[in-house]
Parts: sequence; structure tokens; C-alpha cells
Amino acid sequence: MIVAGIDIGSRAAKTVILKDGKIISATIRDTGPESVKTSYLAINATIEGTGLTLDNVDYIVATGYGRVLVPFAKENVSEISCHARGINYFYPSVTTILDMGGQDCKAIRVDQEGHVNNFVMNDKCAGGTGRFLEMIADVLGTKLTDIGDVALQSKNTIPFNTVCAVFAKTEAISYLRRGESRSDILAGLNDAIATRCLNLLKKVGIEKDFTITGGIAKNKGMVAKIKERVGLEPLLAEDPQLIGALGAALFAQERLMGKSTGEQGKIQYGYNDGNGDYYITIDLAQCNGCRECVTTCPAGIFEVLQEDGRKPKARVTEATRKKLAILCPGILSCSNSNNKTCQSACPQKAITLTW
Repeated sequence: MIVAGIDIGSRAAKTVILKDGKIISATIRDTGPESVKTSYLAINATIEGTGLTLDNVDYIVATGYGRVLVPFAKENVSEISCHARGINYFYPSVTTILDMGGQDCKAIRVDQEGHVNNFVMNDKCAGGTGRFLEMIADVLGTKLTDIGDVALQSKNTIPFNTVCAVFAKTEAISYLRRGESRSDILAGLNDAIATRCLNLLKKVGIEKDFTITGGIAKNKGMVAKIKERVGLEPLLAEDPQLIGALGAALFAQERLMGKSTGEQGKIQYGYNDGNGDYYITIDLAQCNGCRECVTTCPAGIFEVLQEDGRKPKARVTEATRKKLAILCPGILSCSNSNNKTCQSACPQKAITLTW
């Protein structure tokens, strides 16, 4: 049995091939401007040297932001589910995941079978993501691959007032001009990001066995600060950046074997800032995919999708996730302007807002 998972992320494309449940090949490459072209380059690079062709792969599942654009995938699965299933391959005891990707961070709570029970996503801005660290590395004139080791050399962590990509960049430049060391600046940024990650993890609950996935988990300086803030040693896979693609391959294996997956629990979209919490929560166990939220919401925030081989469920669209604070006025304001809100329209009471 030969299956593959492909993860087209915002910054990198990752592919894993499994043969009879064992990893036989894996690759990571930059995500290009065209997701279709990137997906073919990624899968061909992974197949190279295995003696296989694309036709020899029995089932392929795609995940990541570009998952719907992978032409040879038979199915696409959310990256949240794939990271949960992927880490379960290495560490079945892990129940808390911090996924630090190219353009967002997610805290995920899972059971010991790799099923998602809860999920919180903080994608208000680029702060604390791979793209953010790329920008800071460029400002400091340091290679992205070196910033983790450089941060560990810090003797005096510099405090940052924000991890907003724009303001943090300005602060970093200011400190650099004052003669502060690059290691102290990076340590300060890592500390600020780690604090944000801790707040995110608290929303899903932190268990003893937790992990960090995504490309930033390769950053030793960042991992050290998160370890310090959380107070726990994260269980890290050999290559945390491949976890999503591995999870997709495991889903492909399950589909080929005719296995189904359990329902997810609650999913939260939004963010937290100094003014409070701004979250839309959908209880997928209660949601029946009726589309009432879709037709009721004047801002077009919701959609109903069928993913992971499950029943159709409501989601916040990817196009509106970063604009929730602008598009959604909150239940009180919305109810004053409209006869119904998404929360009151849902017959199963599956939607709640904290605004």
C-alpha cells in the first residue's frame, strides 16, 4: 500500500510518502506563486529515487492553504486535523499541539487517537509566524536558519511591547541603531511571541505531553522560550515541519483501508489582544450543516464544507478569518441591526461569540 500526503502551506510545500505505514520519502520546498505547479514539483521531488511514479501511489490527500488546488489529490483535509493525526504517529500521548506556521499560529487539543477536540487560531496579523521571522531576519542581516542559534547567545533579553509585525520591525530597527546585539533583540522577540503562544495554549488547555509543529519548531531559540514560558519540555518530531504532510498521508492510508474518523469538537476562530477576546466558536458535534448561519450573516463570514470524510459542517471562511474584527460587529450590535444573528439562527445552538 503506497499513499502520499501533500501540505501546500503559505511559505513551504511538504510531501510525505508512506509504504505499508512507513515513511519512505519526504521533501520540503518553497511554495511558489502557483499552487498547482508547486504541488507537481513537490510530489515529483519526493517520488524521485524511490522507483515509483505518480501512478503507483494508491491514494493522495492534500492539506494546507493550497489544498484545494492540488489536481492529483483525491481528497483534501484541514491542516488542523492533519497536524493532530501526524503527531499521533510519533507521540500518541500528546494531547496539546502548538502549530507555528508561515502565516498563523494554532493551539490544538487532541485525544490519544489523534482526533481534534478543540482548536484556537490566532491569525490576526503576521506577528509570531514564519513570515514575521523572515522579515526580522532580513532586518537584522541574519540568515533565517541562524536566528535560533543567535538568540540562544543572548545575555540580556530586550523587552518588546508588541509582536505586531509592523511595530516590532520598527522596534527592532531602533534597538539595532542603538547598538543592541542581534542576539538580545531576537531573544526579546522570541520571548514576546512565546507569551502570545502561552495565552493561545491556555484557551485549549495545556497537558504535560505537548508538542510544537510547523517550521518555527526548528528554531531552537523560539523553542527554548516557549519551553520556559509553558514550563514543559515539548516532544518534538525529527522534522516538525513535515507533520501536516504526514497526517495527510495517514488520512490517505485510512481512506484506502475504508476507515472513517470521529467527529471534531469545538473550533474557535479569532484572536486576543489588549482589549479583550474576539472569538467565534463552532461546536461541530452540534452543527448539522443546515446553512442557517450562512444565509443569516450579512458579512458572509460562514460557509458549510464537507471535510475529512465527515458530514458537512459550518466554518468561518479562510477569506474572512483575518478580517473578523472588521466584518463582525459582535452579537449585541448585530442583533440591534438585524432580526436574526448567526447565534440565534442556529437551531442546534452550535455557534457562540465572545466579543
